Amino acid sequence: MSIERLRRELRDYYDKHSYRELGGPSYRSPLFAAMDAYAAAHPGLSAVQLKAAQIEIIADDFSPVVFSNSPFYAEMGVKVAEYDGVPGLGAGGWLFTRNAHLFRDANPTEHRQFMAAGALGIHLAYSPYADYDHHCFPYSNVLKRGLGQIYEQAEAELKGCANRAEAEFVECALRGLLAVRKIAGKFADAAENLLGEADGEAERRFLGMIAKTAREVPWRRPETFYEGLGAIWFLHEVCASIEGIGMSVIGHLDRLLGELLRRDLAAGRVTAAEAYDLVCRFLIHTDGKLDLAKPVKDSFNGQEQGDTLILGGCDENGSEICNDVTFMVLKAHHEQKLIYPKLHCRITKHARAEFLDAINRDFLSGRNVISFLNDDAVIPAQVQAGKRLEDARRYVAGGCWEIMLEGYEHSAGANCYFSLPRIMDLSIHEHSELATTGVVCAKIDGAQDFEEVYRIVLGNATRGIRQMCTVIGRNGNVWPQVSPAPFFSACLSDCLENRTDYTAGGGRYNPHGLPLAGFAVFVDSLLAIRKLGFESGPCRLNELLKAVRADWEGHANLRAEALTTPHFGDDTPESNALARRVLDDLYASTRDLKNERGGPFQLGLYNYRDIIDWAKITGATPDGRRAGDYLTQGLTPSRLRASPGITATINSAAALDLSKCPANSVLTVSLPLGVVDLQTLAQLERAYAASGIGMLQLNCVDKAQLLEAREHPERHPELIVRLYGYSARFICLTPEMQDEFISRIIYGRD
Repeated sequence: MSIERLRRELRDYYDKHSYRELGGPSYRSPLFAAMDAYAAAHPGLSAVQLKAAQIEIIADDFSPVVFSNSPFYAEMGVKVAEYDGVPGLGAGGWLFTRNAHLFRDANPTEHRQFMAAGALGIHLAYSPYADYDHHCFPYSNVLKRGLGQIYEQAEAELKGCANRAEAEFVECALRGLLAVRKIAGKFADAAENLLGEADGEAERRFLGMIAKTAREVPWRRPETFYEGLGAIWFLHEVCASIEGIGMSVIGHLDRLLGELLRRDLAAGRVTAAEAYDLVCRFLIHTDGKLDLAKPVKDSFNGQEQGDTLILGGCDENGSEICNDVTFMVLKAHHEQKLIYPKLHCRITKHARAEFLDAINRDFLSGRNVISFLNDDAVIPAQVQAGKRLEDARRYVAGGCWEIMLEGYEHSAGANCYFSLPRIMDLSIHEHSELATTGVVCAKIDGAQDFEEVYRIVLGNATRGIRQMCTVIGRNGNVWPQVSPAPFFSACLSDCLENRTDYTAGGGRYNPHGLPLAGFAVFVDSLLAIRKLGFESGPCRLNELLKAVRADWEGHANLRAEALTTPHFGDDTPESNALARRVLDDLYASTRDLKNERGGPFQLGLYNYRDIIDWAKITGATPDGRRAGDYLTQGLTPSRLRASPGITATINSAAALDLSKCPANSVLTVSLPLGVVDLQTLAQLERAYAASGIGMLQLNCVDKAQLLEAREHPERHPELIVRLYGYSARFICLTPEMQDEFISRIIYGRD
């Protein structure tokens, strides 16, 4: 069938344009030379003027790639196949790579300390201060108005500019918009030129669709379902290609396109079968860039890509979204056996049975590729963070889980994860290299009671967080001089009105995520210190610290005691109260911090592959964890202890005030495949939605199957598991990743 021809066509192209084939870390876009020449010929230009020139050079010099088995137009051939626009991986990263030294130059000493803290697993330190990835294009704004109306607004705003800086931004936004119009026109020309060589009716139809539509859309707003799909894919890919920022979100597709499809079906412009075919071809473009049958060790970034697609939830007015687009996407993703785009399904405790059933058939077939977002938790958290209710309802998740309001903000949600277990480690163990970070951690030796321990450890955590955030805010504000994004900003609400690029705080909201990693290890360690150090007879703190510093060697009995103390996830009053206290105190201590764009830092509870990577350099902790043992993910309890059940796990998370985590709060759980059914899964998902937890990452797995797949991978090629914000084939994982996944708790029936 022609969809299989499209798969082959995409693979043939993208195999030749993969990160590895283009040179890996030595890759440099051929267009960089023209941009370097332009900069040399025009000294003294501002960063935004150079970015506008970069966009124009790309628009002038790129050669459109048109796939004969697809009606979608977006591949410019100016970035590596696997990724979505981050600097260094395409022509759009020229200005960022040219100016990234400004982050370091803002304060070289603080830069060295910041990067040293990252190397020691205290916090994440890529970029270092700005999250150039995890963006969502402002699709709603363009689909409502078209780029032409945005251009007209920019022309009007130019007349009211108060100074040269404002005028330069608006002028460059205008240049960026015109360049994108030229890019679309070049796709139309290319399709027209290929029409004479078309092989068959389908190819002629697809080329004709591109030739007609690209000439008009997205300069004008889309008026049909096909035009809407085409505009979304074009904007997602082109913005990544020309701006050099990661476009992680493909869109909230059923909200954006549900009405267009309804009107098309009613008017007879498209049949349900034709619409479904369009959805299949649209989705395959994402998965088709990636060779996901390779081992992850041989793949770019371990096969973790951004590219999320959102379904369900509500619109700006609070009306439920559940329409033909919703079910077509779920069906196509399932039937085409896709891993990408990642599907994030927004639900509430009143979610429709047919919606949940359509999602859950994937889990019951061994495809753990969908995650859940909780409208009942995420929207109130956004409102509490000071955002308008109607804006909050337009939230999406970028990349793995970072919450942002589509069309209104970039939330910078994934470049400064902070390790709470490492702070516990540094409060106990000696680390001479700590001096290179500027982080100060007092030891808990000699504390007379638990309250003194708590003050010391929370003080260490607070000091480390505040140091990280202060450096980001103080030195990250050079981002507009490093790499502004005038085209993206023109489409983002309020940047034109403010005549300010989003990198300088021009958007409606300007948050920066502050994800706390290893929450359960931290809380469990405090609980163990309280129980074993102060409540079990005479003060035993010194004995406990001696055991921890010995990595528990020679202290088996004391470790056994530590593993039976109250812990996060057991739903006991004492563990719930302490966990809530920790979160409340960390929230209170970070409210005055300002980020690189002048906005707040938003707490989150989630973490990434650091549960393995940071574990290797995090010493033993009082909860019974040995050095190197896995850390914990988000709200997920420690795997060191027997679980009291999924209900207790959810209740423990619900005991926290998770409205204080607008960046997101994530629970990752595994259920037994073959035991659960559609009804059981729906009950769990509604219980999760009622809990206040922001996001649920779910796996349905059979441990025996996992063990067999590790020994006989050829028998389980389609076993897909949800890992750390993304999914992958189990047999493609490294042995280390397989071992980590197999060791996770599989919850049975309560």
